[in-house]
Amino acid sequence: MQTIPDKSKEIQQKYGFDEQTKLQAKSLLDEIYRKQQSMYQNTESKGNTEYIKFGSDKDRKVLSFTGIPDKEEVPAKDYETRLEIPGKYVTRYYFPCYDITATRNPDNSGSPAIWERGTKDARTILHFLSKGVNVLEVIRHGSPGSVNTTYQINPPLD
Repeated sequence: MQTIPDKSKEIQQKYGFDEQTKLQAKSLLDEIYRKQQSMYQNTESKGNTEYIKFGSDKDRKVLSFTGIPDKEEVPAKDYETRLEIPGKYVTRYYFPCYDITATRNPDNSGSPAIWERGTKDARTILHFLSKGVNVLEVIRHGSPGSVNTTYQINPPLD
């Protein structure tokens, strides 16, 4: 049985890819570059920023949100080993806010702290922000280090 030489492979090897393939490759490369630049800039700008932390079960804070969050894709990590999962990414949201639990004064001076959340909590927070509610009470449900920790997020009752 005789094989017929594949002329398209010969032409491709001699002249390179067609213009559409080159544009697709360039587009993907540009996207990777933008993501890397964005991650670098976000890391730089967060260098001296304080983060909102919840320490233990039933820990309660009242947070005053000050604006639209930053959003970025970060490598996913295994909960138990804390090692990155190759090729898997998750979306993280960085909400600027003040912890007004003690003062109840939403006009704090200085830079706001950042509360970093995943998609589930971000959806709840963004729902309230879209309704004009920018002060939220947050209660942690879960022991320190637990992978099953959840947050109850609602407008404050008092």
